[in-house]
Amino acid sequence: MANSLRDQLLQAGLVSEEQINKAENEKKRRKTHAQNSKNKRAHSPKKQKKKTPTSDLAHFYQQRTQLERKEKQEANRHKQEAARLKKERRQKVGQLIKTHALNSDEGNIRYNFVIGTHIKYLFVTEQQQQQLSDGKLAITFLGGKKCLIPHAIGEEIKTIDPDKMVILADTSTT
Repeated sequence: MANSLRDQLLQAGLVSEEQINKAENEKKRRKTHAQNSKNKRAHSPKKQKKKTPTSDLAHFYQQRTQLERKEKQEANRHKQEAARLKKERRQKVGQLIKTHALNSDEGNIRYNFVIGTHIKYLFVTEQQQQQLSDGKLAITFLGGKKCLIPHAIGEEIKTIDPDKMVILADTSTT
């Protein structure tokens, strides 16, 4: 069983010694030829590929993709700028509300006001209730909390951020 295939073929009489030698020589020749061609490729300088001129369609596609990329970058820049401005406005409005809030823990009168179809309420003092009725105070929200602010500050908040909810008393009806 330890006999190689070469020995087994010789014993069976299927091949002659001459045929085996010829096959081995051919195998060696192929091996050295493959190594030589590998070495030639490794040591030969790489040939410069000639650039083929791009077709009109490829050129058009390349220009279009560049234009789309620029448009996306511009749109992203606009979005980032808008987000930055919105954040600045929010901070400015928040600071105004914090510095001018007139909420009182002593309030025991329930003051009702309407937002859309919902009735909301806020506990105020008697003086604040009168000022709300006269239109001297306004109501706004900061962090989900209802805040009383002077009417002038409410107007200023509306000019800074028109989307901010500020409830101003309607004093035009008499």
